[in-house]
Amino acid sequence: MVANMAYGGLLGSFFILLGLFIWRKGSVSFLAGYAKDKVNNEKLMAKRIGLVIVLFGIETILLIGISLFIMPVDGLIYGVLAGIHVLVILILMVLTQLSDHE
Repeated sequence: MVANMAYGGLLGSFFILLGLFIWRKGSVSFLAGYAKDKVNNEKLMAKRIGLVIVLFGIETILLIGISLFIMPVDGLIYGVLAGIHVLVILILMVLTQLSDHE
């Protein structure tokens, strides 16, 4: 049980640090489908995507804690949350590319 919590904490911490790195660096050029000439505000896009990834890391830690100490959580729930986060990132990419303000 302690090992599972440690693995979950490491995984969640990785996502949180990754999100903070993207947010602070302000660059999203590594994303598939990214076109620099189509993005008006790369810093805003990086901030939004970084925040989504940080939230995913927090949810990862919470779900593992809930699964170990309160009630079992099916892996399907985690998979659905991951899919929702990917969709949110794609929507944020489209909205940022469509926005007109610099």
